[in-house]
Amino acid sequence: MQNPRILRFLIENTEDDHIKHLAKEKLKFTPLTETERDMFQGIVNYKTMPGQGGFPDRAIKEAEEKLNTGGTYSVHNSEFLTGANISICLTKEFMEAVENDDYYDLRFPNVEGYSAEEMKAYNETWHEYGDVRKWEELGYGIRVYRKIKAKELWNLINICATYSAEPGIFFIDNANDMTNAKAYGQQVVATNPCGRAG
Repeated sequence: MQNPRILRFLIENTEDDHIKHLAKEKLKFTPLTETERDMFQGIVNYKTMPGQGGFPDRAIKEAEEKLNTGGTYSVHNSEFLTGANISICLTKEFMEAVENDDYYDLRFPNVEGYSAEEMKAYNETWHEYGDVRKWEELGYGIRVYRKIKAKELWNLINICATYSAEPGIFFIDNANDMTNAKAYGQQVVATNPCGRAG
């Protein structure tokens, strides 16, 4: 997310402290100088003096906004990860947690705790499964990296997709329910970077 206005919206509207913290960390605030403050106030003053000005409404509106915020918001490291095409796989369990306003565990194989043998199995076969639920059924350790209110994550995904067209959403369980690959004993295990599914 490279849009300061949307980052500010997230800070003001999310209930998730981690999302709020990351958005604040990304924002940079540059306060107005005294000269800028005087200049913007002069522009705004023309609004109250009909027939005296030459400032278009958009200039007056921008001056009011600058005075109201006291400065300018921008994004730290705005070049980071631009032009990427990112998609995420969503499961039925995640969507149920969204609908039920539940928490959802962000899980992944616990590779930090794996023995050499488990790590070898992970490196050689994880790509065949790609699903933490199936990996756990095979007896491998899984780590919960974070619990999050599913609706907060869903809202974040939608806000980012609306204002930056990322991430794309791929409903992996739906894809596996309907794929012809089942006839060959195969399954969908991931989305390509620009995957989209309805």
